[in-house]
Amino acid sequence: MPIYTYDALQNQTFPVLKTPPKFSGLNLEEVLKRQADSYDVAIWKNDQDLVQLRCLVTPEFLKIYRAGLEQYLGGDWLKAKNSLTKANEMMDGSDTKGDGPSMALLSYMGARDWICPSNWDGYRSLTSK
Repeated sequence: MPIYTYDALQNQTFPVLKTPPKFSGLNLEEVLKRQADSYDVAIWKNDQDLVQLRCLVTPEFLKIYRAGLEQYLGGDWLKAKNSLTKANEMMDGSDTKGDGPSMALLSYMGARDWICPSNWDGYRSLTSK
């Protein structure tokens, strides 16, 4: 099962919602079902909360992170190490402590001495949440 994530600046203050939320008066399960039914990928560019959460994700960061991810998936872990280290350093600032997805991949590869398994199929089993 593919798992996807996105980078977000967590230490942010959001404005107080001044209008009632969508589908007010419905229980949480009904709200979540309606949101899932109406999902459109455009939300990542149009929803102001999501745009604000991703304010540190620059085109340069994305290019480097995506290269590292492709190198990791393709089994070139030494190149992936370099790319993901650089991506992680780009997110290491006063309000952030690095890039979570980059750190997770670096930790996994580092625990294996940066050697990709010979039976690597581009994915791994998750052992924890």
